[in-house]
This record gives sequence, structure tokens and C-alpha cells, in this order.
Amino acid sequence: MVLTVADLGRAANVTAQRYYKDRDFPSVISYEREFEDGRVGSTALLAVDSTAEIGTSAQSTARFLSTIRRLYGTKQFRTVVEKQFAQEVGDDLGLFSDLRVGRPRNLGVGSGFDLPITLRVLGLRTEIHIAAFRVERVLGALVVVGTPGERVPLSVMTRLAKIMAGRMSSALGPKNTVAPTISGTPQVGQTLTVTPGTWTGSPPTFTYRWQRCDPTGANCADIPAATGPTYVLTDSDVGATIRVVVSAQNALGTATGTSAPTAVVSALGAPTNTSLPTISGAPQVGQTLSAGTGGWTGNPTSFSFQWQRCNAGGTSCIDISGATAGTYVLGTADLGSTVRVAVTARNSIGEAAAVSAPTSVVT
Repeated sequence: MVLTVADLGRAANVTAQRYYKDRDFPSVISYEREFEDGRVGSTALLAVDSTAEIGTSAQSTARFLSTIRRLYGTKQFRTVVEKQFAQEVGDDLGLFSDLRVGRPRNLGVGSGFDLPITLRVLGLRTEIHIAAFRVERVLGALVVVGTPGERVPLSVMTRLAKIMAGRMSSALGPKNTVAPTISGTPQVGQTLTVTPGTWTGSPPTFTYRWQRCDPTGANCADIPAATGPTYVLTDSDVGATIRVVVSAQNALGTATGTSAPTAVVSALGAPTNTSLPTISGAPQVGQTLSAGTGGWTGNPTSFSFQWQRCNAGGTSCIDISGATAGTYVLGTADLGSTVRVAVTARNSIGEAAAVSAPTSVVT
């Protein structure tokens, strides 16, 4: 039976919801649990059933597995199984006899165990095996009914458990449901930032690989050392597009998701103002005004300032001699005037200036 996981966010009994023929799990199993002859290697099996239960944590699942193993090994349990079997079968015709419950044996998969039960069906020795194991917080269980007259070696149970464990890991490993996204301006000197997207499987860690692609977003190659959640565009990226591959990993596996490519990266230009400079501070003689540089494109490398005195209406402005710092202390010469600041931004390509709004009248 193929293992399917309907909802990883809640504890759920995991069973197949359709008929499925499988070379490794040869029975036809559905909610009706119909039996069909099948073989696993050289061993004939009448039926194989498998379920998986999602626990609250790996620790609680391990404790539960240890507890049921101890329980299955008790004489009281063997007595209960014998009585329960006799009640359910109701064998008035004497088809079944000599039921015996063995002791749990090491399964060799996920701290698991195999519990063999034998009985005779019309005189033929028949084996029933109950196996349980875990993969992190998931408890797997197998029930195998052997063909009467044939043995079911422990190696067969181990093989089936390993197959099922692999499917459990695959089903519970991380999966990308919403692709990663990139924010930022595709221009040299600007910083791109990745949002990893949406994942199932509770991935605890993410890793990143930024890639440079051709202008159409194809023929991508890893950018050396670009393995963080941000990437600063360089001259080598001009004319290319950029994407990022996000890898998510949890205890059960690793998966990747890839962002859409950016627009074509442009070369660095001279700074351009996107929001005006600002002034903070009280417009009163003796108080200090502070300049905010405003917003700029072009990745400016430096800023310079020139404070200006204007009339009460904020016009007819002139430079204030020596007032070229990021702050300015208002003097008596400013009384009755307004003040503004001009900010010049520079990079290796050029420079540009922008002027703040004037203050209110200085008192």
C-alpha cells in the first residue's frame, strides 16, 4: 500500500484511499482491506497492511514505541491476544488451533520491533507478524499475514519496514508550496533580499544560492559565495537577471524552491532623489536643527549639506556661510526667517542635489 499523508499539521491515521497494486506491498488494501495473494522476494504473503501515525514529537513517539514493545512482551498480553482471537474467530469447526504469541524481536529499522504470532490453519503453520518502528515523530506499523505453510523471515519484515520508512520520509520532508520571492531594485549597488516562500514539513533551516541568468531568465549559474538571504548587485550583473534557489531541510529530507528572475540589472547611474531631505528640531534661536538626507537611487557614497536662510515666506533663500554640517544651531540672525537645507548626494558616476521644505518662522 502506498503511504499518503493527508494533513501534516494534525495527528492522523494514514491509510491509502484507493486500490493500488504494488510490487513491494502485494496485497490489495483499501478501507475494506481485501486480501489478494502476493509475493515479496521468495516469500508468499496473503496480506500486508500498513499505517502511520503522526505523533506530537520525536521524543513522544519514541517513548510510545518503547512502551508498546514492553507491553507486547508480557505474558498478560499474550493471554489477551489468545482470548481475543478465539472470540473473534469463533472457530466452531476447528479450522484454527495452536495459537502462540512470540516475543518482540529487533526489527533493525527506527528502534522498531517485530512481534511474531503463529497458529495452525487446517493443520498448516501460519504466521502473522505485527511490526512497529518510527521515523522521527511518525510511528509506522505493519501487519503481515503469511501464506499457510510458508515462513515469513524477519528479513522480509525488515525490508518492508525500510520501504515504508522511505515513503514516510518522502511524504514528511519539506515541500515548497509558494515559490521564494526577491525584493529590491535590480541596479548595481542595490541589495536584493529573498523571502523563502511557503513550505510544508516544518523545515527548520533554509540555505540560499543566488544565480546569475541571461536576460531571458535562462542559463543560470551559481554566483560564487552568494549564499546569504541578501545579495548586493555588482558590475558583473549588468545585463543579466538574478534568481535565488532556496533549500529547506528538516530531519526527514531536503527540498528546493526557485524564485522568478528579476528584471535585467542596470548599470549604476548618478544619484536621483526619490524623497526630499527633512529637517528636525524646534525653529527657535539657540536650538539645533538636524538634516535628514532623504531618499536616493544610485547608491550614494557620500552626502554634503548647505543650510540656507529664507524670508518668512520660505523664498529668496541664500547660503548661510560656514553652515555645511548635518546640523545647524539657530542664531539671532535667523530670527523672523525660515531655514532650509540643500543636500548633495554623490557616487562614482555623478552627483545630484535636493532641497528640503523650509521650517516655520524662527522665533
